Amino acid sequence: MSEKSASKRLYYLDSVKYIFCLIIFWAHFTGVFWTMCEVKPDLKPGFQVLFQPPLSIFVDSNLALYGFCMLAGFLAAHKKIKSFKELVIQLITRYVRFVIPFFFINLIAFVIYYTIGFPTVISGQLLHNSWVGTYYNHAPTLKELITASLTMSGELNGPLWMMKYIFLGTCFIFIYNFVRGLIEKGASNGLGVAVMIYDIVCLLVLIYSFFHLPEPNFFHFHLVLMGVVLMRVHELIKKDNEILFMIMALLPIFLDAGGLNRIVYPFMCVHFPVISEYFKWSMYWVIGFSFFLILGIMHSPLLQKALETKSLRILASSNFSIYLIHFPLITCFSLHLYVLMVNRISYSKEFIILVVTTFMALFVAAWVYEKTVGKIQNEVIKKINDLIKKYIRS
Repeated sequence: MSEKSASKRLYYLDSVKYIFCLIIFWAHFTGVFWTMCEVKPDLKPGFQVLFQPPLSIFVDSNLALYGFCMLAGFLAAHKKIKSFKELVIQLITRYVRFVIPFFFINLIAFVIYYTIGFPTVISGQLLHNSWVGTYYNHAPTLKELITASLTMSGELNGPLWMMKYIFLGTCFIFIYNFVRGLIEKGASNGLGVAVMIYDIVCLLVLIYSFFHLPEPNFFHFHLVLMGVVLMRVHELIKKDNEILFMIMALLPIFLDAGGLNRIVYPFMCVHFPVISEYFKWSMYWVIGFSFFLILGIMHSPLLQKALETKSLRILASSNFSIYLIHFPLITCFSLHLYVLMVNRISYSKEFIILVVTTFMALFVAAWVYEKTVGKIQNEVIKKINDLIKKYIRS
């Protein structure tokens, strides 16, 4: 792979991750103010269209979340590990790269709690939303700040819970790459079939373990490992077919946005009732949607070009900051604004104001975070990683 092609791929994948992060933000925002409310607020029917197909694809974050995990695995799969010492370095520095951002955003949430505060409990009662009421409903201690950061839990920032699965998944990919590299060295002596056997065994173990999870959310770990499968399939495709791969990318969007439930499933019920149950919406379908969406984009120059516009490339660099800050922003800024407006104007007007102001605040806060805390955390990560490399190699 040339440097030019690698650079090009990075730009459009950054854009895809950025879009995924925005979808996750919108899913959490609408979860607070509509979808997770046990008693739905009095929102005008015109606005309720936002939660119905095809726009429902933005409200359900599964497609974006699964794709985000796969992309993390795909990018990790390109890391070559040439020695055991390098493997140890990669595992430790990977941990640092996850924990430091965790600590900084958790510290911000910690400070907010003891200053401005998170009105999640009262807002949960007003919105009849027990889900949002489970966050920031007790005073976090300094010990919890440290342990939540070191263990990568979501106690101080709900959506970050899945990052520990991404961390574990990418670490397993590094180990997989290291072992594969050792086998490839032997392959030069005529043992090329050993690499194929190794890949097949790893794939079978992945499939088996996917259906024998230690706990329900552990399948996000497997989604990261699917990034390796994505890379292997990507490598096997020798020639791009623009129309075919554009359909491969766009069809999952259509199906997830209501096409599967509203068109495919009713059709199967009428014509193939015996197997129609397999065409109901489920996480297995969404996993496939995410996989083929990304694969299709990887082989569709037209879609890549659309994802590499100058403005999108500038915004896309802040995708991780968007993910880090969006939930504290919603549970602090948006909920405080909601409490100020509640019962003073109609909920439809409240919703419009909340959407506009929260989106504006998100972009501003992400930019400020990038330029301030983001730079500090990156410097800390660099210095710690340099010390680790120096210590282990000495």
